[in-house]
Amino acid sequence: METTLRKSNYPWVIVITAFFWSGLIFGLMGNTVGLYYAPVAAEMGWTTTQVSFFMTIYPLVAGLFSPVAGRLYNKYGKTNIILAAIGVLWCVTYIWSSTFNHLWQWNLYGVITGILGGFLMYIPIPLLINNWFTKSKGIALGFAAAFVNIIPAFCNPIVTAQIAAHGWRPVRLAVGIGLVIVVTPITLIFVRKFPSDKNTFAWGEGESAGGAAVVAADMSGVSTKNATKSPAFWLALLAAACIVSCATINQRIAQLATARGFDAVAIGMASSIIMVGGIVGKFILGFIRDKTNNAIVTGLTCAGLGLVGCLLFLFVGTSGVAIFYISILIYGFGYAGLTVVPPMVVEAAFGKKNFGQIYANVSIATCVASSATSYAYAAIIDRTGGYEGCFILAMVFYAIFAICVPLIVKIGQKLPREEAQA
Repeated sequence: METTLRKSNYPWVIVITAFFWSGLIFGLMGNTVGLYYAPVAAEMGWTTTQVSFFMTIYPLVAGLFSPVAGRLYNKYGKTNIILAAIGVLWCVTYIWSSTFNHLWQWNLYGVITGILGGFLMYIPIPLLINNWFTKSKGIALGFAAAFVNIIPAFCNPIVTAQIAAHGWRPVRLAVGIGLVIVVTPITLIFVRKFPSDKNTFAWGEGESAGGAAVVAADMSGVSTKNATKSPAFWLALLAAACIVSCATINQRIAQLATARGFDAVAIGMASSIIMVGGIVGKFILGFIRDKTNNAIVTGLTCAGLGLVGCLLFLFVGTSGVAIFYISILIYGFGYAGLTVVPPMVVEAAFGKKNFGQIYANVSIATCVASSATSYAYAAIIDRTGGYEGCFILAMVFYAIFAICVPLIVKIGQKLPREEAQA
């Protein structure tokens, strides 16, 4: 018996679920990690370098497991079960970390969360958005990806206050227990991989300007084998490495503001401003993608914003705190592309059919480069005593990214397509 599909708003429910399984799990437990370094180091008598070493392990392990995650997402239809399982395991590991007394435990934590991060960090949001949206895809992707930044922006002050009042161990315990209770049922109940799982159309599918029905969304694409053999794939690896290398500077904004001689209020404001830039930038880039329906234009806009932010910082960023704020805000608009532009470019080049697996392979470069450039920037700062070299290097990365994006799309679109299986 043939099932009749209907139009509904359920695609936006999928976007909202990202608040829970991405924003809360990865955003709250992953992106607040820096708040724990000082109290853990103080209690255990360790250096910050020792405490934070697990965050060097994390992206490398995540990169290794991204292809495994891509294959699983590609072959297994129950995405809600995968995401719920990842959430439960992350929460349990987080709860366990509240008992840690040895460095090896934190390093093991980096390995375990790295494996889980390979399944959660870069792949599921663009995979689900590509499946559920043919119209407003850019805004939906920007909205879902922004939760990872929005949650820490609101929760960082709360978590900091709770650590000061109760200690880091009770806070990690409470957060882990609370999230596993909230996130697991919502993920299992509401997340679905395809619109057909809910007997609905994708958002924008089956409509046209005149109101007449149109053909179903194009789910064809390049085979994973052909994609990974093509120059477009290797350029995508290079582009992904470049954009994450640009975004890595975000981790040093507080240090940068301190080096410029700004007071504590200005330093806190700088960290907030670049975070706001990262959030707003996702919507800007998503809006541009939807209006132009062109991943190349979106990618070049991302690179252009990043370059402008670097230039402002280098040439007028020392002239006052206001100009400094403006430069890092615009820079934030550019680095916002990290989680929205690469999936747009990969989908435009290789199509939807094997998007999850192809993008998972591209994400290897993102994870590895994140770890490598963090050390590169630290070495530049140590050798030069300033941050200018970091921004010059970021400009080079943005320029390479801008060159790669059009080539990836144009070369990828010439590859033979496979039709989606019925």
